[in-house]
Amino acid sequence: MKVFLAAVVFVALAVLLLGVNIFFFHRPFPDGEISTNPEMRKRGIKCAKQEELEMLARRREKKVCDGNYSDACASCNLFGKEG
Repeated sequence: MKVFLAAVVFVALAVLLLGVNIFFFHRPFPDGEISTNPEMRKRGIKCAKQEELEMLARRREKKVCDGNYSDACASCNLFGKEG
């Protein structure tokens, strides 16, 4: 029982310390969405759906993406949630 309580306290402390900026300073949560994160776009990181479409387009010699990653990644919602 002592080990379980120590584990619960340790996990609670870890969550509290990892969330200090979010809980206490109300800073926004880091944006992990590939199509809307400017740092990922700047580094050239694309979503898997966009890369797949570009590979297929190269095979067919058609152009799919004009470089605007947010528009190309909008198609990622075809198989996921809307919006």
